[in-house]
Amino acid sequence: MRCTLSVLSLLFAHLMAYSQNTYDIRDAGDQFDGKCGECLALFERKPKEVHFGFITDADGGIWFVTNDTRFFEALITKPSDGLAVDIVPRNRYTCGVETPEQTTMSRGTLLKPAYQFELKRSKQAWGNGVAVKVGVLPKEVLGTEYELNLIVLKDRFLCYYNWFYDLQVYRWDLLNMGLYMDTLTYGEQYDTTRTAARTSTLRRKALHFTIPFERNKAEYSPADLQPMRDSLRLTDFTIKRIVIEAYSSVEGPEDRNLELQQKRAQSIVDAMQTYQSQGIATEVHASENWVEFLSDVLLTPHAALAGMSKAAIKEKLTDKRLADALEPMLAHHRKAVITLELARKDGLDGVNAAELIEVFEKAIADNNLERAIQVQNAVFDRILDNQLPSSYIDQLEVPSRTEFAQMMHSRVAFRQFMDPTDAWETYLALEELDRLLPEDGHIKYNMCAVKFRLWLLGGHTIDPAAFKKEIEHLRIYHIEEPLIKRMLINWNIMMAEGHMAKGEYTQKDECLKYIQRNYKSIPMSEQDHLSLAQYFAGYANYNLALNVVEPRLFDIQVDEDLLFYYLNLTIADPERTKEQAYRTIMLNAINKDKPRFCSLFKPFGMGGVTFQLLDDTYLMKTYCETCE
Repeated sequence: MRCTLSVLSLLFAHLMAYSQNTYDIRDAGDQFDGKCGECLALFERKPKEVHFGFITDADGGIWFVTNDTRFFEALITKPSDGLAVDIVPRNRYTCGVETPEQTTMSRGTLLKPAYQFELKRSKQAWGNGVAVKVGVLPKEVLGTEYELNLIVLKDRFLCYYNWFYDLQVYRWDLLNMGLYMDTLTYGEQYDTTRTAARTSTLRRKALHFTIPFERNKAEYSPADLQPMRDSLRLTDFTIKRIVIEAYSSVEGPEDRNLELQQKRAQSIVDAMQTYQSQGIATEVHASENWVEFLSDVLLTPHAALAGMSKAAIKEKLTDKRLADALEPMLAHHRKAVITLELARKDGLDGVNAAELIEVFEKAIADNNLERAIQVQNAVFDRILDNQLPSSYIDQLEVPSRTEFAQMMHSRVAFRQFMDPTDAWETYLALEELDRLLPEDGHIKYNMCAVKFRLWLLGGHTIDPAAFKKEIEHLRIYHIEEPLIKRMLINWNIMMAEGHMAKGEYTQKDECLKYIQRNYKSIPMSEQDHLSLAQYFAGYANYNLALNVVEPRLFDIQVDEDLLFYYLNLTIADPERTKEQAYRTIMLNAINKDKPRFCSLFKPFGMGGVTFQLLDDTYLMKTYCETCE
């Protein structure tokens, strides 16, 4: 069943001229305020939690649905009130062909309106709301790409025209709290934007640095990187993974620029590999540095370049005099931004799985706690790197004595990290450790983190007021204040969801206000910003979501998911899309993932936001320049 459920709507206050296919729909003309004022007021008063849209059934039937029956009853109050469907074809928007003017009451095929009697006769329950049949898809539409727009009629006057776009929202992403484990901290991350699949990340030592590229130079040698190697003290660490974002300046053919950047990045990887025998997992991305070019050129006498198309800019830069004049700026745009993930060397690299157990047992027998912890952490690393099965940890037997409690604590936390769904067993194990070490704040912190998981999964009774006191009580165990504040924000996220389910909108809004007031006072990763933006958008608080995202956008290293989420939030706003800064943001998104950018313009409900965005001249220009 195809679903077209509204999260945002646009109001067309003006009406379009008549044509031969408008059935009995009337134009209010100069009487618009009088004929349609009540209808418009209803939409303006509509709680942001009330959604509406279309679904289609297996027989091609089109149904209007809303999650609030009262909204439908207030919308259709008289026999002459009704709903109509405008079927808009994808082929309306073709690059190089002028988009047809909207000279009728519809953009595509207007179906015959359904009025009160027909709507109520077909009315069915739909979740907590209602569904009513409004028409049937014409045969010629089947198998083509199309979207369904809504027309609301009051006394047969066209009063409201709505098109839909698809904004992904997730209310349940808690801020990452991590888990205390010896000298390592583990956390979990959710890829909510695209697959909603859980991905785990090990928080090893990670370092970031930038290497400039010389013009036309493609190769790096170990000698070029020796100063960096010395500063990193790589003799103490193993490089586990290297990620390189390689940027070229924008002059010259794009394919040549990208090829050169790939060679430069690979030469860095090859040079780093000479420092160790163990293989390095690598990830390389190459792109032209349009983000910094469009920003920096505004500060030069050649600022007019920023308003040109990419092709026009490249053509201008074939002029040697202009290219030479801009070379001091362009030189800063050629670089590699490198992230190294490092693991401290433990002397166990050549030790096989069977020998690890012997080393561990000897350390336990000798009461060599430091060595035992070292071996256990090495096992954790190998499990995460898929070199050992997760069951291997069970072969390392730890005595149930107080001096080994911290090792047991790390093991419990690691199990929870590997399988967050097993929260109850983890919580019981932490309670046992808490009895062994009743003053250990790290154990109490982990108990709170796991209790959030229990609350989220359901099936266990959590007293919210008592839990809040438990979180606040962590202060006496010297848990850092930002971690406590992060938990209190998560507590309010959970409470807001509970209030929402009960229809307690005032209490829900108080929780959101707490989150809004406090999130800026804690360190936030890009994933945290994304989770929080999605959370606010889930309650239709789009301005709050934008406030979370916007400060991160103008860095060339902005997280890809965060960047695309911002586009989802804003791309239907024509006041934003015409700004030069918005073009820079779009080009950054294109550099990071062109297919993903182009897919925004797929049909609503089929992976896109909506192809009707291409009514926007600025978006149509960027789309045709990039995607066609």
